[in-house]
Amino acid sequence: MSESDTPGGIESARILLVDAAYMASRWDDVVSALNSAFAQSVFNDEGYTADNPVTYTRAGVDGKLGPGVKHLVVLDESDTVIGGWFCIQTVRAADEAECDTGWFFVVPGVDRTTRRQIVEELATKAFQTMRDAGFQRIVSNMGTVPGAKSMTRYGFVHEPTDTKHNRWTRQL
Repeated sequence: MSESDTPGGIESARILLVDAAYMASRWDDVVSALNSAFAQSVFNDEGYTADNPVTYTRAGVDGKLGPGVKHLVVLDESDTVIGGWFCIQTVRAADEAECDTGWFFVVPGVDRTTRRQIVEELATKAFQTMRDAGFQRIVSNMGTVPGAKSMTRYGFVHEPTDTKHNRWTRQL
């Protein structure tokens, strides 16, 4: 587990890069935060519900997304999970250049300025973690319209295909 100092108005928040064991130990808190963040969401992919972020994150915790999956967790001053960027690939095969990434979020109730600062820090750390693993590009779906809008600020481009209308990419 590694901790970072957070800039600006989020001095009281901590962002940790954690492994599956940490996530499993805080699973109830993680689920509560995910449910809070996505309960009222309208999803980009047909049939998606607030259960999808939980299910995908659990797959990462359980090792079903491959080796070396890590998670960025945002904790407030009372050690409550208030955000995160989950299922970040940190191990790649020699022939892999692209990776997928999991859900990112900040719970409702965090003020707009702090929310933007948290997302900025999460994006910076997630991208650097994937670059450090040797990945050159992210290819992923964007779960929600606000998520897609937010990530366009960080270089994601909508590149749909005939079979994947919700395909987004970002060069690392």
